[in-house]
Amino acid sequence: MNSLQIHPRNIHKTYQNIWYSIRKNIDVDYFFSKLNNEIFNNLVIYDILDGTRTTLTENVHFKIRKELEVPYYCLSLLYTLSVLGAKSCVFLVHTSYNRKRGKIEFERMERVIKKSYKPFKKFLKKHLIRFHCLCLNSSYECIDLLEDLENETKGGTFDAFFIFDYDEEWIKIGKGAELIDILPEIDVFIRHTKFQPSGGWIPGKMKKSSFLYSQNGTTFSNWNLDEIVSLACIALLSKLLNVGESLDKIYPSSKDVYYRYEKRELNLFEKVIYLSKNPQKLCITGSPIGPLRIYY
Repeated sequence: MNSLQIHPRNIHKTYQNIWYSIRKNIDVDYFFSKLNNEIFNNLVIYDILDGTRTTLTENVHFKIRKELEVPYYCLSLLYTLSVLGAKSCVFLVHTSYNRKRGKIEFERMERVIKKSYKPFKKFLKKHLIRFHCLCLNSSYECIDLLEDLENETKGGTFDAFFIFDYDEEWIKIGKGAELIDILPEIDVFIRHTKFQPSGGWIPGKMKKSSFLYSQNGTTFSNWNLDEIVSLACIALLSKLLNVGESLDKIYPSSKDVYYRYEKRELNLFEKVIYLSKNPQKLCITGSPIGPLRIYY
């Protein structure tokens, strides 16, 4: 059974097991007070879809068309987040730079949108997920289908924002700035397969966001339920560990300052966590005292 057919009860059970494992394995007193606030209600993830051509996986339990790999990954994460109590999520589908790779590359994206349109709409409507299309190009190749998805899912209670043909220069254009303004504040920025924040930065919406590197590509057959829930949990962990570290940073005491200095500078702190015996996924995030590598 794939993660789009899982009962919400199983998602909650998986989440509880994974979060328990995170707490048990993190074993650093400094982190525990931060972990007591675990709640998905206010978590906003920004996921840059990537690694779709170089992730060569094939699920042996069910067949899936190549064009549906990325759309179904998105639906799987959206469904999981909505079940766990989150209210919104942001995906970057592609940037305007993708067009520079040539006609064949963009025709591939066009096929993905057209092939996934019907199952995408059916799933979103069934699970009350509202589709928001953010695209500055009014003559975008599939704009009619994307606008129809918006109209057909207006009754949704979970907001899913999909950005198409994005360029950081949007912020300098009136209409582009208006589109960016629609987005919620982003808590966690997930970058797949590339350990760098460039290529999808959203000015004004990422002032307090933490960075989470996922070494694995965003194809549906590459992720099982435990791994999707683990990704959501690790994103929440990344947020909690970095709350208050940007813009409104306040050091509570000189003792806290020295503790950070000792862990970060003298001990060169790094935490490695294994959430499963045979991990297939790797995430890396930061904290005020050093990086965490999480295998799951």
